[in-house]
Amino acid sequence: MRLQRIDEPNEAMHIVEEFARWISQVGDGEVQGIAISDDEEPNWIKITEEFLIQNDSNGLRNLITSIYPDFDTQYEYWSYLRERGIFAPTNNNVDEISRIMLSMLSGDVKSYLSCDSLSIANDCGPFSHMEPPELLHSLKISGLPNHCLDLKVSALVILLRNLNQSIGLCNGTRLVVSKLGNRVTEAKVISSSKAGDTVLIPRIDLTPSNLSDL
Repeated sequence: MRLQRIDEPNEAMHIVEEFARWISQVGDGEVQGIAISDDEEPNWIKITEEFLIQNDSNGLRNLITSIYPDFDTQYEYWSYLRERGIFAPTNNNVDEISRIMLSMLSGDVKSYLSCDSLSIANDCGPFSHMEPPELLHSLKISGLPNHCLDLKVSALVILLRNLNQSIGLCNGTRLVVSKLGNRVTEAKVISSSKAGDTVLIPRIDLTPSNLSDL
């Protein structure tokens, strides 16, 4: 942020530019710290109101509209999506933000479900006799999508696996969904040197790298 160059002369970019300048001032020790109590050192930095997003009952929507202004009219532009992103501390936060942003897109939702039964061909250890599918549905494992993945055309997605590095399908690649099939999803790459390419994402078997995560 402190090194970012701002060229667009609008109000939103002016705030970003001011925020970048303020971060530089904090890094250079030019912003005076405050103390929480009389017996503490003044080592806390107060963020001015103009840089804060109000965390009220619509806190997440306020965050989304701040990062993605005019999302309902701009979501089809790759440059608009490529320049923005929201980092979240937990997967639950990611799921909630994704749900809200998906509801802001037009069109029908298509749900993709994971397997909800165990293979009897393999020894699954203590899980061999686990029957309730609800338990499998509730599992949330790092690096794997949840049991139910809801998508719409024009939804922004990020790959969690290296599928094909030669065509740019690597972990972290950002894509925009263009078609939703039963076993294959068509998407357009909007990041890396392969931006603009149309790719196909098939249904594949995924296994957590560390089975103890289960």
